[in-house]
Amino acid sequence: MSILNVEHVTKIYEGKLSYKALDKVQFSIAKGEFVGVMGPSGSGKTTLLNVIATIDEPTSGEIRINGINPHTLNKKEKALFRRHDLGFVFQHYNLLDTLTVAENIVLPLTLDGVSVKEMERKLQNVTKKLGIDHLLNKRTYEISGGQMQRTAIARAMIHEPSIILADEPTGNLDSKASKDVMDMFEKMNEQEGATVFMVTHDAVAASYCNRVIFIKDGKFYNEIYRGNSRQAFFQKIIDMLSLLGGDRHDLSTIRL
Repeated sequence: MSILNVEHVTKIYEGKLSYKALDKVQFSIAKGEFVGVMGPSGSGKTTLLNVIATIDEPTSGEIRINGINPHTLNKKEKALFRRHDLGFVFQHYNLLDTLTVAENIVLPLTLDGVSVKEMERKLQNVTKKLGIDHLLNKRTYEISGGQMQRTAIARAMIHEPSIILADEPTGNLDSKASKDVMDMFEKMNEQEGATVFMVTHDAVAASYCNRVIFIKDGKFYNEIYRGNSRQAFFQKIIDMLSLLGGDRHDLSTIRL
């Protein structure tokens, strides 16, 4: 069953010069898939994520999540849809430093008026799995970047969304913390059946996915599947990125 369908999506930014950020992009993601999106800087990766996340409107084409086109909903319905069906993980964590780790994580449930007992149960459940259950009373400025990103993943997971949208989730982390965070995503995907859609320029992070979609100049360029060997998949990703061109820093030289 498809959770996400992107159908002929085009996004044009109008201005003195109109700019086509996405050009008839089409793909779907099945329930329980972990899919990465890569491409050179300016290829349309973030625009694609923003259109799926309902942060931006497509100029033409259609997005369907669980069969619903969120862009046809009114403002209130769209806010509810975003809160129930989507989980977000950003490069900059987007945590509130006035709240504790626990308060940050249960925020989506607080907004929905979930009972304290139910909140507590879900909080314990998700934080144990992510190995942050000992940090619940800390403030965000008292924990490391990797722990902040795990807190953000817990917040994205706690209301069991249809799909988690991650935008460069390892972009601010060192390689050890990046590995921890990607291990978490993999665990959530394999053990919880979480569906994840991740934009990244990091080939190591992308090698954790089941499949990677490449876009170039706003168009679907290619896709590759992981198979059994992560090492071989990593090499395929590197090869594909070098074919795509782009900045040197887009090609990470580290080996797994």
